[in-house]
Amino acid sequence: MPFALPRALCLPIASLLLAACATGGGFPPEAPAAPRVADAPGETLDGDAVFARTLAAHGGDLRRHPGDINLSTDGRWYALIQRIQPLVSDSGFRIRSQERYRPSEGLYAIDHDGPQGRKRVVRSADGLSIAYNGRANEDPARRSATAMTNDAFRMFHFGPSWFVDRVASWRRLDDATEEGRVYRRIAGVAVPGFGDAERDDLVLWIDRETDRLYRIHMSLNGFATTQGAHVDTTFLDYREVGGYLFPVRFHERVRGPLRIDAHTWWVTGLDMDRGWTAADVNGEAFTSAAAPAAKPLAVPAEP
Repeated sequence: MPFALPRALCLPIASLLLAACATGGGFPPEAPAAPRVADAPGETLDGDAVFARTLAAHGGDLRRHPGDINLSTDGRWYALIQRIQPLVSDSGFRIRSQERYRPSEGLYAIDHDGPQGRKRVVRSADGLSIAYNGRANEDPARRSATAMTNDAFRMFHFGPSWFVDRVASWRRLDDATEEGRVYRRIAGVAVPGFGDAERDDLVLWIDRETDRLYRIHMSLNGFATTQGAHVDTTFLDYREVGGYLFPVRFHERVRGPLRIDAHTWWVTGLDMDRGWTAADVNGEAFTSAAAPAAKPLAVPAEP
């Protein structure tokens, strides 16, 4: 099922949808596995080995970190994605963010802000809470869209550890070359997927020289109007903080059924281990050690 479009957009976008359908709008078909790929003299890696290397290159399984991670972001949404997917982009609120994460507890709290005000999202073992400008919101569609984007951004910002307990195994695909660099590619299925999705398909692009994650290509089955769609996000820069490698500049594109730019954003601040508690992020505003903005990056990641 492709993106569901508001009625007023159906005619101007119909030609784009037809073009997308003509080229195949679903998630990319399975590429042939590479039985032998010359990774290095005498070395051949299967998909699980490739993933293990990229997990190590990012500093290991971040879920085991006992402390907290704090970051801030800024960015911009492209015009067409805001019109096609207003609840997913939620661009009246989701422009800048202050994010607080305690990996070992699975606690992820975000204060978004934009031209229409503030959106607070708290994801924990107890569930998901959403508030707009201080007022709780229980709308099922907003909850579903937020659950999906919250999972996706935890994956984007905090790296490959998101996959460890969701992808049972990885399958090696043929390598790809882009702008002269070679990328190993591995395919897997996340169970559960993003948000309310039972499963989502994934293809990871991993830099052959550095083992860093370069791109994630993924389906979006967690929201009614994105089922059948697929997007990719490219990681354009990294910073090492506290022994972990964090991506700090991102570009997201819709790859099917339309092919458009969607979102570009960057990390403006990042620090770790302030010692805040769950109570400090569960109220109407961050308090105590969670309250200060994330420490600005020494070298801005803004493009």
